[in-house]
Amino acid sequence: MDAIAGATANCHLWLALMTAIAAILMILYINLWRRHRRAVRKVRFLFDAIDNGDYTFRFSDNERHGNDRLLNASLNRVKEILQHARDEQIEREKYFETILHAVDTGILVVDADHGLVLRCNRAALHLLHRESITHINQVKDLLKGFSLRESFTTLKGKRVRIIGFSDIRGELANQEIDSWVKLIRVLTHEIMNTVTPVISLSQALLKKPEEEQRQGLVVINQTARELIEFVENYRKFTHVPTPRPQLFYVKPFAERMAKLTGRTIEVKVEPSDLLVYADEGLTTRVITNLLKNACQATPPDKHITLHAYSNAEEEVVMEVGDDGPQIDAETASRIFVPFFTTKEEGSGIGLPISRQIMRVSGGSLELLPYADTGKYTVFRVTFR
Repeated sequence: MDAIAGATANCHLWLALMTAIAAILMILYINLWRRHRRAVRKVRFLFDAIDNGDYTFRFSDNERHGNDRLLNASLNRVKEILQHARDEQIEREKYFETILHAVDTGILVVDADHGLVLRCNRAALHLLHRESITHINQVKDLLKGFSLRESFTTLKGKRVRIIGFSDIRGELANQEIDSWVKLIRVLTHEIMNTVTPVISLSQALLKKPEEEQRQGLVVINQTARELIEFVENYRKFTHVPTPRPQLFYVKPFAERMAKLTGRTIEVKVEPSDLLVYADEGLTTRVITNLLKNACQATPPDKHITLHAYSNAEEEVVMEVGDDGPQIDAETASRIFVPFFTTKEEGSGIGLPISRQIMRVSGGSLELLPYADTGKYTVFRVTFR
C-alpha cells in the first residue's frame, strides 16, 4: 500500500509540475503573441502614416522592455530615412518645377491613352492664351501654329506624351527686321552721299539760259528730290525714337484716336479706367496707322472697332478690327516686310514702323488669324 501511495504522490507531483510548466509556457506564449501583435500594429501604423504623407509621429523611447525600445528605435530610424528621401524628392520636384516654368518653350505632359493634360508650364498657358488646360483636345487646333516636338515615356505606370512647342514667329520677325534695318542704313548712307551733290550741281546749272539744259536739269532735280523723299521715308523706319513710357488712361486716348479718323469707330475699353504704361506719342503713331489702314480698306458702310482690355496675363491689349475685305494669306505673310505694299501710292513702311515701335517698346503687333476672329480683320497691339 505504501508503494502504491508513493507512486500516486509522484504522479500527482509530476502532473502538477507539468501543469505549472504548461501554464508558464502558455503565459510566455500569450506574452510573446501580445508583443508580436503590438509590433505588427506599430509596423502597420508606420506604413499607413507614411502612405498618407504623415511624418509627425514618433514611437516612444521609454519602453520598459529592451526589445520594445529597440523596435521603436528601429521604426523611428526607418521613418527618418523615408522622410529624408521624401524631402529630397520634394526639393528636386521644386527645382525641376522652377526650371519648367522658367523656360519660354511651352510644355504639356499628356496621358497618351486618354488625352488628359497631367501638367503644363506657364509658357504653355501664355502661348495658347489659356488660364488652364485639362484636355489636349482643348488646344489641339491651336498647337498647329507652333513648332512642335514630342516624345513618349512612362510615368507612374502610365504612357505619357511630352509635347514641347514654341512660337518662332516673333523671333523670325525680329531677325527679319534687324536684317532690314542694317540694309536700310547702308542704303541711306550711300544714296545720300550720291544724291546730295547732284542736287547742288543741278541747282547751279538751272541758272543757265539754255532751254534744253534747263529741261534736263529740271528732270534731274525733280528725280533727286523724289529720291531724297523716298530715302527719308525709309530712314524713319531705322530711327525709331527711344520710348519714354508713362502711365496714361486708355479710354480718352482711344476716343481721341477714333475722332481723328473722321469715321464712326466703335470704341470699347474694359475696364473704363484702364491704364497703360507706354510712350503715348509712339502709341499714337501705331494706333493712328492701324485705324487709317482700316478706314482705307473698308467702305463707309463697314464696321471698324477699337477694343482695349487687360488679358489674363495682366497685359494691356488694343485691337483694331474691321469687317471689310479679308487679307489673303500671301499678303498677310508679307505685310510686315518693309517696303511691301498693295497700295498704288503706299510706301510700305507704315506697318513695319508700327511693329518696330512696339518691338522697341517691349510689346508686339500682330495680325490675328481669321480662324480666331471669324470674318473680322484684327490687328492686336500688346503692351507687356
